[in-house]
Amino acid sequence: MFNFSMNFGGGPGFGGGQQSNYPSNYPSYGGYNSGPPPPPGGGYGAFGQSAYNNHTSYGGQGGFGGFGGQMGGGFPALQQMHGSYPMGQCPPPPPPQPPSSYNMHGYQQQAMDGYEQQMQRQMYQQMGFRAPTAPQAQGGGGEEPEEQPEEEQEDKRDIDEEVKERMKMIFIDELSRRYAVSSTFEMAQGTVVPMMKYPEDDIVVAFYKAERDEDLTGKDWDPEADCEYLREAMKGLGTDESIITTIVGTRCNAQRQRLKEMFKTMYGRDLIEDIKSELSGDYKGAILACFVSPAEFDARCIKRAIYGAGTDEQALIEILMTRTNAQIKEMRSIYGQVARPDEVTYETLIEKDIEDDCSGDFNRLLIAASQGNRYEISREKLEESVEEVTNANGDGTGMYRIDYTKLCDIGKAKRDAKRLFEAGEDRWGTDEETFNLIFSTRDFYQLRAVYEQYVKITQANIINAIDEETSGSFKKGLAAIAMSVMNRPKYFAKKLVKSMKGLGTDEETLIRIIASRSEIDMMQIKAEFLDMTNKTLWRWIKEDTSFNFKNILQALVGRD
Repeated sequence: MFNFSMNFGGGPGFGGGQQSNYPSNYPSYGGYNSGPPPPPGGGYGAFGQSAYNNHTSYGGQGGFGGFGGQMGGGFPALQQMHGSYPMGQCPPPPPPQPPSSYNMHGYQQQAMDGYEQQMQRQMYQQMGFRAPTAPQAQGGGGEEPEEQPEEEQEDKRDIDEEVKERMKMIFIDELSRRYAVSSTFEMAQGTVVPMMKYPEDDIVVAFYKAERDEDLTGKDWDPEADCEYLREAMKGLGTDESIITTIVGTRCNAQRQRLKEMFKTMYGRDLIEDIKSELSGDYKGAILACFVSPAEFDARCIKRAIYGAGTDEQALIEILMTRTNAQIKEMRSIYGQVARPDEVTYETLIEKDIEDDCSGDFNRLLIAASQGNRYEISREKLEESVEEVTNANGDGTGMYRIDYTKLCDIGKAKRDAKRLFEAGEDRWGTDEETFNLIFSTRDFYQLRAVYEQYVKITQANIINAIDEETSGSFKKGLAAIAMSVMNRPKYFAKKLVKSMKGLGTDEETLIRIIASRSEIDMMQIKAEFLDMTNKTLWRWIKEDTSFNFKNILQALVGRD
């Protein structure tokens, strides 16, 4: 049974509109770091900044301000649909769905380029320009768009150099936003999105119609209305868990933080304490996990992994090896308050706790990861790596792609691959320090280049070297880094399979992954899960769990 019933009040550094270092990709709830701004029509109040959220949005506030506002505020056809979805269903992705694999070579690279360029063509069309055609001779990928009727093309303007340059900057801004969330430039999509306006079939709409004689359909999301129905669900004898499941499963983390504040303001009651007293078992653990801000959730999971009976090495590996620098640093900054709330602590407490609980090379790998100091790709290098796609005649098309070879230093990658070979397969014993140094410091694209060069030297991939040259938790930690670098959704999909395969269910891992990834890359994780098992994650949850616990997990991952 997963009992996550520690203090879940407003976590330190969250709420009240304070900014979070966990990059938010939702519309701003009281300021934003790297995410797109609210859609036209205003913001959404002083919400505490959410983290671990991923919403693709080309364009943005004032994007092409000098062009009659046509670029301002983003593009409905390209933004994620910010709305509410029926229970058990996830938000539809913008067509076409980007490839789930993060292999940036061959077919997958062409598929990603084709997706990006189709998005850019749609943007040009919405701006009133003639959309460029896909330059298939350049490996752009994707299908050739249908020719528009001449009468529809007559009013389209040609794309000039200034427009192209602004499109390039929008593309770079979008790539920077993605990088802040995941340390990669690949597209990812969560299954939980903010509710911007109430859809007709939302349960709070039905409640308000019946009890308040007011129709909320199409109106902005209102935390007061949600809180009224939550109170109704828990008031008196018994609890209507379906109400709690639906509201929690269809509101994003930042909105749940707002619900905690509003509930106390309206009733003088603590929503989390009411939930604790009304719910039980793994269902309670899953609901409480959804009400914790992401950095605090990570800190609590690490505390539980260290302070609980024994050491949960897998939880430590999963969190510290897959988060971005900014996410680790924010988690690290509040870890002391979470781990020892009644003591005056210090920022390096997490290092001391790891050192006291782990040992050897694994201890050093975890401490290295807990610094949040891995090299990162600079904005300048990104700009140098983005290039205009040309057609068969060598003319610029006004569409842009990344030249991934420019993101890394191939010479350095060859030297690092040689060092790994000499530290492992080419000697008696293993120089674990060299593995730690390279795996803990290089950015993801540099590591990909290192892994490619390693194959050329040894005719085996890096996982083979890790398996043969290392052991125990140190081996598992290195493998987690390598898998996260090559395909992070696949890494999480494998962990989900393992949590439900065979006798018994690892509810703690199931909750931790679904709660933490539902707003980042759950769509890609589900695609990898389906590829591995030939069943959807939704169906696997249905067959492996039961009752309200099953319902909340299915609500978070979506049916399709």
